[in-house]
Amino acid sequence: MKTRSFEGGYDKNLCYLIWCEETKIAAIIDPSVSIDAIIKYIDDHQLILNKIIITHTHHDHIRYLDDFTSLFPEIDIYASENASLPHSKKLIGLKHNDTISIGNNLMVALFTPGHYKDSMCYWVEDEDMIFTGDTVFVGRTGRTISSGSDISDLYHSVYKIILQLPLNTAIHPGHHYGLSTTITIQDNIALSQFFTCKTLDEFILTMKNFEDNR
Repeated sequence: MKTRSFEGGYDKNLCYLIWCEETKIAAIIDPSVSIDAIIKYIDDHQLILNKIIITHTHHDHIRYLDDFTSLFPEIDIYASENASLPHSKKLIGLKHNDTISIGNNLMVALFTPGHYKDSMCYWVEDEDMIFTGDTVFVGRTGRTISSGSDISDLYHSVYKIILQLPLNTAIHPGHHYGLSTTITIQDNIALSQFFTCKTLDEFILTMKNFEDNR
């Protein structure tokens, strides 16, 4: 599976175009940046866009959803079954461990609440990559300061789900907040104390220290 990232949007958002090399079937992960460059790339490479996949429904991550659906009115939209979107007629709700096909490639939806109640990550095991939205960034986790956030849920999502994946898995986050746009799980653990906490209380303290020093 091929991947191309586009940066922009509200705050260094990262939108991903992914596609199957054999079939040219493509999907967007988080319509969070202006679509012009994405559409040009799709046209230039003769890709067939048939899915939009959403990590969570915070406004910045779905900011350009209407732009895509106006051009592709029959496109399928995938998000957590807990998500609430104005495009509910087209929404395909996902549960933990559901699979999504991208041509001949498969990705697994992982329900990872915490940053937001409908947060999902998308794991492509064969390609050693995961799209984490705002659950995990390069160097830290997402924050838990808004309505719908829960730090206990985030701790579980990070430590019991994401950090249990193979250590060579490459993280592709929803924002470019770190030194690079991607990092392996192993290197993120080495880089940041956010990923070395032994208990929920230690994680809460790490998050508090981060917020106090922003």
